[in-house]
Order: sequence, then C-alpha cells, then structure tokens
Amino acid sequence: MTAILTVHAVRAGMRRGAVEFLNSLRNATDVGFWLVGAVVTVVVLWVLRDEPVADLGISTAQFIFPGLLAVQMLVVATWGVAVILATEREDGTLLRAKAVPHGTTTYFAGLAVRTLIETGVALLLVVVPSVILVGGLLDRGPVALSALGILVLGFVALLPLGLLVGAVSRNPRAVSGWGLLVGAGVVVVSGIFQPLVTMPEWVQIVGQVLPLYWMGLLLRAVLLPENLYVIEIAESWRVVEALGILGLWAVVGMLVAPPMLRRMARRESASVLERSRQKALERV
Repeated sequence: MTAILTVHAVRAGMRRGAVEFLNSLRNATDVGFWLVGAVVTVVVLWVLRDEPVADLGISTAQFIFPGLLAVQMLVVATWGVAVILATEREDGTLLRAKAVPHGTTTYFAGLAVRTLIETGVALLLVVVPSVILVGGLLDRGPVALSALGILVLGFVALLPLGLLVGAVSRNPRAVSGWGLLVGAGVVVVSGIFQPLVTMPEWVQIVGQVLPLYWMGLLLRAVLLPENLYVIEIAESWRVVEALGILGLWAVVGMLVAPPMLRRMARRESASVLERSRQKALERV
C-alpha cells in the first residue's frame, strides 16, 4: 500500500513539475534569464570560432564548448534548485507540502522534473544556434549525441548539491551571494576550462572528488577530437572510470536527496516561517 501511495505521489509531483514549468513561461524574469544566458554563451562561441588553440588543431570555441555545457548544467541543477528551494521555504510552500501525506515526495519529484525541463530548454537555446553559427562543435557525429545521456546523468549527480546549498541557505539572497562563489570555486577546481593536469596536485585531488570534473571529462571525450586525451590526467579519457564515479554520485544522490528534503521539511513550522517573513520584510 505504501509503495502504491509513493508511486501516486511521484506521478503527482511530475505533473506538478510540468505545470510549474509552463507557469514559469509567463514569468518575464525567468524567460529573460534563459534568453540572456543563451545569447551570451552563443556570442562567446561565435567570437572565438576562429581563434585556434595552440598545438591542438581546434578552435577555442570547440575547446570550451563541453565546459560551457557542464557549467550550464551546474548552474541549473545546483544554483537554480537552491534558489527555488530557499524561496519556497521562505514563502511556506515547503511547509504546506509537509502537511500533505507523501507531500515531500511529491514536492521533490516536482522540483526535479521542473528543473530537468528547464535544463533541457536552456541547453537547446544554446546548442541549436551554436551548431548553426559555429562549425565543428558536433564533428564526432553519433558519438557526440551521447552527450545528451551524459548531461542527464550529470544532472542527477549534481541535484543533491543544489538541495544541500538550499538547505543551508535561509533565503534566496544568500544563495545568490555565497552560493555563486562556491559554484565558481567548483568550476575552477574541476578543470572545466583548463586541463586539470596543469594544476597543483591538491587541486587535482579535490577536482577528482567532485562530479563536475567527471561530467566535463565525459563531455570532452565525446565532443572533442579523440586524440586530445593526451591533455588529460593519465593521458586517457578514463570513460569507464568516469561513468562509474558519476553514476555512483547519481545513485548516492537519489538515495540521499529525499531523506535530506524530508528532514528539512520537518524543521519547518509556522513560527519558523513567520520569523523568515519578518526578516524578509526587514530586508525590504
């Protein structure tokens, strides 16, 4: 019986996530955020389309393209999720979900589906015009199409990090502050735009613990020329190792995220919500 109720809760959450995404299309701020981000990314790639990378035989646009996709996934799956979670804690949405049977499960499913759809739209807004305007981004043909599966796996692996950031942030302003700084640090130590092998040994160790590094490595393996494995650690794409570690992050994340969200919801109460509202009013 419990399993049946859980399935119904997940289905309800998936429908909720789709509806929330459709509602966000009516929000000029949300749409503007996607469009501005896409335009900036495409313009950067277009400007760098003829800038060669020394000794690699490819353009700078081709070299940074996998990294830009990985960073976009990081922004949506962590910072974006954290902002939504912090906002909905402050406005009482999470408290209302707590009051409904299996409400936390429904909420988590809705949050995941909404974010996944938003991620897909954001990626399409970047990839389609970039492929048209900038040559060589998908030269690997069918191999390059596997980047889609890598991005989905990366999304699942990164989502719990967004929940963690949202859990420790009492309001969305905090996420936009220190949350972005933490995200920038993760990008740097993950070797997204600079080969990790060129960095200090301690950075290499930290970077290889994080899921962003492995997602970036897999994206480079399927989007860059095959012979560029020489610029990576151990002069190898380490595809099997990367899939295993990223998959482990995804499995652990899916196991840890729901209990984390339920524990967060248990801490919510009318008095906590009222204090949050009063603090929000004071900031205004």
